[in-house]
Amino acid sequence: MGRLRTVILEAIGPTFLLVAVGYGLGRWGKIPARPFAEVSFWALSPALIFETLRTAQLPLREAGLVALFVLAHYGAMFLLSIPFGNKLFPSDPDARRATNLLFTFGNCGNLGLPILLFAYGQRAMDVGVVFLATNTVLLSTLGVGIATWQTGFDFKALLRNVLAVPWPYAVALAVAMRITNAWPEVLARASGLLAQAAIPVFLLLLGLELASVDFQALAKPAVLVAFGRLTLASLLAWLLAPFFTQEPITRRSLVIEGSVPSAVNAYILATQYRRRPDLAATALLLSTILSLGTLSFVLFLLARFG
Repeated sequence: MGRLRTVILEAIGPTFLLVAVGYGLGRWGKIPARPFAEVSFWALSPALIFETLRTAQLPLREAGLVALFVLAHYGAMFLLSIPFGNKLFPSDPDARRATNLLFTFGNCGNLGLPILLFAYGQRAMDVGVVFLATNTVLLSTLGVGIATWQTGFDFKALLRNVLAVPWPYAVALAVAMRITNAWPEVLARASGLLAQAAIPVFLLLLGLELASVDFQALAKPAVLVAFGRLTLASLLAWLLAPFFTQEPITRRSLVIEGSVPSAVNAYILATQYRRRPDLAATALLLSTILSLGTLSFVLFLLARFG
C-alpha cells in the first residue's frame, strides 16, 4: 500500500501545486484567465498533440485493440453523459455540453501515463501512448463537435467547426511527419518546447479559472459530475477491457486509463467555446481530487484480482 500511495502522490502532487499557483495568481494577483486560454488553445495544445503523435512509438500488435477500446469506452461515456446532463441541467445547454466533455474525455496523458510507468513499467507506457494518441484524434473531432453543438445535426456546420480549430491540422501534420520523417531539427526543438510548456500552462489556467468560481453555487452539480465521471468510467473500463485483451499488463493499463478523472483538454474546450468554464473547472478539480481515492482503489483491486 505504501508503494501505491507513492505512485498516486508522485503523479498527482505536482499537478495540484501548479493549480494552486494559478489560483493564487488569479485570486490575489488578479490575472485574467482568458489570454492564457487563447494561448493554450491556439498554440500549446496543438503543439502537444503534434509532438505526442509525431514521437509516439505505437506497437502495431496492440495499437488496434487499444484504439478500439478507446472508441468503445469514450463512445459509451458520451452516450451516458447525455441523460446525466439532461437530468442535472434541463434548462442549461452550455452546462450539458460541459458535462458531455467532462464525462467523455479522461486525463490519460499527464496523469494516466505517469501512473502506468510507476505501476507497471515501459510496456504499460506503450499501451498508454496508443490510448493517448486515440484520445487526441477524438478530441480533435468528437470533442470539437460536442463543444460547438447547437441544435439539430448539421454535418456541414460540424465540419466547418472542426476545420476552424488547430487540432485536426496538428494531427494531420503529425501523421505526415511520421510517414516522411521530414520534420527539421530546428522545428522539432521549437515544437518540443511548446509541447513541454503545455501541461504546466494548462494547470495554471485551471487555477486562474478556479479563482473566479462561486464554489458554493457549483458545489453540488460539480460533485455529481465529477463522481459520475469517475465511477461510471471505471466500471465501464473493468467491463470492457477483458473483451479486447487477455494480456495482463495491457488489460490493467486499459482499466487504469479508463478510470482517470476528467481531461484538462475537455476544460480547455469548454473555456474556448464558453460552455460553462466555471462548472468545467470545478468539476475537473473535484474529479482529480477524488481520483486520489478511486485510482488508489483501482490499483489495489488490480494488484489483488487483476
